[in-house]
Amino acid sequence: MKSKNHHQPTPVCNGNTSESSSPSPPPSPRRHSAVPHCRRLLRSKTFSQSRRESSVAGIIIRRGLRYFLLLPLFYISGLLMCVGPFSGLVWQAPLPGSVYRSHEIFEKLWHEIESDNSSAIELSSVWRYNRRLKEQKPCPNTSYRHHFATKRESPDPSGYLIVEANGGLNQQRSSICNAVAVAGLLNAILVIPHLDFHSVWVDPSEFGDIYDEDHFITTLKGFVEVVQELPEVVMERYDYNITNIPNIRIEAWAPVSYYLEEVYPVLRKQGVIRIAPFANRLAMNVPPRVQFLRCLANNVALRFSFPVSTLARKLVKRMIEKSSRTGGKYVSVHLRFEEDMVAFSCCLYDGGKAENFEMDLVREKGWRGKFRRKDRLIQPGLNRINGKCPLTPLEVGMMLRGMGFDNNTSIYLASGKIYQAERHLDPLLKMFPLLYTKESLATSDELAPFKGYSSRLAALDYTVCLFSEVFVTTQGGNFPHFLMGHRRFLFGGHAKTIQPDKRKLVILLQDMDISWKAFKNEMESMLIESDRKGMNVPRIKKSRRKSSIYTYPLPECRSCTDRFTSSPPWAIMDLHRIVSVIRQCGRFRAFRHGRSLHAHIIKLGVFNDVFFANNLLAMYVDISLLKDARRLFDETLERNVATWTTMISAYSSSGRPDTALKFYVQMLESKSETPNGFLYSAVLKACGLVGDLESGKLIHGRVFRANLGFDTVLMNTLLDMYVKCGSLSSARKVFDDILCPSSTSWNTMISGYGKEGLMEEAVNLFYQMPEPDTVSWNSIIAGFGCKESLGALRFVCMMHRKGLKLDGFTFSCALKTCGCFQLLVMVKQIHCYVNKSGFGSCCFTASALVDSYSNCNELDEAIKMFDEYSCCSASILDCLPLWNSMLSGYVVNEQNSAAINLVSQIHSLGAHVDSFTFGSALKVCINLQNFRLGLQVQGLAVTSGYELDYVVGSILIDLYANDGKIKDALRLFYRLPEKDIVVWSSLISWCTKMGLNSLVFSLFRDMVNLDIEVDQFIISSVLKACSSLVGLGSGKQVHSFCVKSGYESERITVTSLIDLYAKCGEIEDGLALFYCTSERDTVCYTGIIMGCGQNGRAMEAVGFFQEMIELGLKPNEITFLGVLSACRHAGLVEEAWTIFKYMKTEYKMEPHIEHYYCIVELLSQAGCFKEAEELIAEMPFEPDQTIWNSLLGACGTHKKTELVNFIAERLLTTLPEDPSILVTLSNVYATLEMWDDSRKMREVIKKVGMKEAGKSWIQIKS
Repeated sequence: MKSKNHHQPTPVCNGNTSESSSPSPPPSPRRHSAVPHCRRLLRSKTFSQSRRESSVAGIIIRRGLRYFLLLPLFYISGLLMCVGPFSGLVWQAPLPGSVYRSHEIFEKLWHEIESDNSSAIELSSVWRYNRRLKEQKPCPNTSYRHHFATKRESPDPSGYLIVEANGGLNQQRSSICNAVAVAGLLNAILVIPHLDFHSVWVDPSEFGDIYDEDHFITTLKGFVEVVQELPEVVMERYDYNITNIPNIRIEAWAPVSYYLEEVYPVLRKQGVIRIAPFANRLAMNVPPRVQFLRCLANNVALRFSFPVSTLARKLVKRMIEKSSRTGGKYVSVHLRFEEDMVAFSCCLYDGGKAENFEMDLVREKGWRGKFRRKDRLIQPGLNRINGKCPLTPLEVGMMLRGMGFDNNTSIYLASGKIYQAERHLDPLLKMFPLLYTKESLATSDELAPFKGYSSRLAALDYTVCLFSEVFVTTQGGNFPHFLMGHRRFLFGGHAKTIQPDKRKLVILLQDMDISWKAFKNEMESMLIESDRKGMNVPRIKKSRRKSSIYTYPLPECRSCTDRFTSSPPWAIMDLHRIVSVIRQCGRFRAFRHGRSLHAHIIKLGVFNDVFFANNLLAMYVDISLLKDARRLFDETLERNVATWTTMISAYSSSGRPDTALKFYVQMLESKSETPNGFLYSAVLKACGLVGDLESGKLIHGRVFRANLGFDTVLMNTLLDMYVKCGSLSSARKVFDDILCPSSTSWNTMISGYGKEGLMEEAVNLFYQMPEPDTVSWNSIIAGFGCKESLGALRFVCMMHRKGLKLDGFTFSCALKTCGCFQLLVMVKQIHCYVNKSGFGSCCFTASALVDSYSNCNELDEAIKMFDEYSCCSASILDCLPLWNSMLSGYVVNEQNSAAINLVSQIHSLGAHVDSFTFGSALKVCINLQNFRLGLQVQGLAVTSGYELDYVVGSILIDLYANDGKIKDALRLFYRLPEKDIVVWSSLISWCTKMGLNSLVFSLFRDMVNLDIEVDQFIISSVLKACSSLVGLGSGKQVHSFCVKSGYESERITVTSLIDLYAKCGEIEDGLALFYCTSERDTVCYTGIIMGCGQNGRAMEAVGFFQEMIELGLKPNEITFLGVLSACRHAGLVEEAWTIFKYMKTEYKMEPHIEHYYCIVELLSQAGCFKEAEELIAEMPFEPDQTIWNSLLGACGTHKKTELVNFIAERLLTTLPEDPSILVTLSNVYATLEMWDDSRKMREVIKKVGMKEAGKSWIQIKS
């Protein structure tokens, strides 16, 4: 019962009620009814009285029949004592169940209740009654609108029907459904009903505030015409005042004949009629065609408005989140223990005289003396016995605990302001701490627009109760009356509702001797009975005209199957059988039979029927005859949503999602149909395949406005679209808004995170999933596998320990991870597990095994596996992945000849190779430096259609660039239709290596302008180009871009930046960057050491070298070269000699020629020629030009004439015509004043030719 007055909120439950019916005072028994009451009192006895009277009866029988003559006298005396002048002197024992003692029972049994959680019932197993409903049939879809017809005098509308839907939310809903049925019956145009609420339950909402007006009109289109307001001409006739239209008074529960005989003539005469009020103005038992309209309005057309449904969805989702202990399932209770309802029921509880006085005041205020009439007698005890008293929160709690619901059960309380809430709700909170209401779930800001609108608040309660696993009704009324029917409609005919036997319950709760065990037994029986009744579907008969068709909607909707009553002659055929044959033709790809059936349908003249056309269309799609399906679609005169959906799905599934999107746009432009959830699912699938995020967002907006958020399948498709388009933030919002996410919802979101490498988010979501399945585990394992993380193996082990069966996908991911980390022992263990599990014959598992053995450098074992499985397979076409894995194994292990032989074998066997095969073959050509062979492989790729594949294309670019043909590489690059980051990175890297720095900058700008993701490796290549050009300005711009992109902390980027600043002479910036780096590795230290050496900071270079040694970092050859070079520039002989020896003794590294060059030059410049000569003699290889040149320059400085002649002899013997050597010798001779020798060198230089003059360039800022 809704409360008109908006009381101050209580700590637990406040606000308006969920009930929406307008009560009227119950017919109280007249005063002369005390006689039958006294008769019932005399018949009511306790157990001990029964035994005593049984003994007396036996004595009487034994004494003789004469004693029976006294019985009438005793009976009459009893009546006189009860109703006569002596009645006040007689003490009357209270009838069983007439006195409220529940609070005393609770106090007595509380300790047993509190400690009894041993037999808690699981919410998922409450409903076990599975009796099949023979009468249950679904309502028809809109494909049969043209079959619905009534016998009317004229096809034109008879006039306008105006009704006032009075009462609360659900009584008003009943009026609206009846109005639709009457409008269809009378061929009238229905004006959107006006909501006229009872004076006690005032709510100023209009129809559009509570229901979706556009959806209501659109759904009924073709059945009943609905308009928002009367035409101007009609309004002018009645002075623009609807109340001036004569109101027709209709008797309650009027039959169809009354409307046809009495109301229809008036409508035809006046053109407009008004019926107010309209509650219960149509009989329950009506013809099927009228019943169909009532079903259509209630189950399809009436949908809550956008503001109501949006907040309702949030409340349901929050309730599910708070019910994590019970797998997201919760119990909803429609509690009627409100002040006005307690007063209306005329019941007394434990408040004594004060409560009675208070209830009298409430009754007087709300019903103005109706309860004080002389002919009415208020008897609270009889009301309680007859089950008319609202159950208290305490009684509801004891009932639920007795049925087995424990204190971990989440309870949603749908109620208004509870009578004396703090006192009465306290026991319920003790029994069920997880108690929630709309006020506790929603924020004050969210509820603010609903305050003062009792029907809108009732709609919120209605929705939350609708999606609960268990619904508990505690009192009659329209709220449970509609809700139970709606739940039957959603849950396959089962109301999933606890309907307590209140007459039995009040007797149990008055028995002070009852034990908790006995009470539980009774409650468990009551739950079983509710389970059985949940599937009961009684027929609606004339004698039961007040029974609700809405409580039992499914069997009554069987009237919809009568839609072919006035069908053409061909309808006599078994339509279901025809459709079944069409579908079988599609399933078994029986093309000829399908064509024959198509021709037969055309001959029958029913080809234009949209139902048959849609099934024929689906048949052609199943057979993959898309052209025939398109031709049929174009020839179809009548189309509905199913027609468009079939075509859109067909094009999406056949790899033409762009065409599917064009069909969707065409349908919207035609404005012929309103899209439904199935069509939106098909279009969203196409958007995901194309990657059209913008179109997907537009469709999401339409879905949102259509209030289709309850369609979990549609939400899963929307979720998948966002994941495929890479918009994980939008996907997560959709996931969070799904009221009851299925396993598909969870797995799609987890897989999306995994594919993007966001494993922390994926794992967190995985642990939140109520019951992860094999797909969930595999999604996590695949995500870690893509990141080459050991987390994949950790989850495989966890999956195995939990007893879940590993499948081929699990094995493949686990083996891939083992191969990455070369975990040979683990590979062998998994191999053994594969054989024991029966997956040994699986091609993909065998491919993974070959791949993992190859990556573990166990090529022989891989070859053995390959030979074993390839012999078992009938054809290479069935196991091409296995051959590709073997080919990859040869490439990884640098067995290039074997790889070429395998490629040749694959080609000779006539296999249709894929991009992976071509990619591996091209890699072999690059390894062999065989460009000609690479061109042959490219020819095969061209003829197979793989040349412009982005994988094959990227390796072809490497092939051309590796051979120095950068122009051909660029030409191929610009031809590729799809260029991923690997292709861009490869080309930029090759351009950097070849010194094409301008081209590097051009490609980098193209990537930025095209909004292509730039990774740290590309940035490193661009920075290297800046270093080569000593372009500080460009380098700083790239540094800024690096910071904005979030790559400033990447090690490879930091090293490249330090190198840039060092080469540009900005060593201070390089040092600052180095000091700001939190994680410094060997590469980073090497970069700063070389930078300091290049900028004359040798001691700092040595200091950094010692620092990294102290930190335990292992220097490499380049690190030693950098620090030795720094010592060479600064003349640090001792430091360099120590570091040089340290290289060989501590790190067992053999110095290269560059390292010897640094030491030789350092020793010779210091005048230590003897040590230098000894070092050269100890070198493991012959000294080259660089070594002799370093020694030659120092000889001139230190006047070592003999050594100069020795070096000159060695150099001229090996390189007699090298201009650089001749010039160096000439200069050294001149330094030593050996003029003749210097002149001879210059004469030789003139004959040989001068070396090309050096060049330098600077960048000028404009």
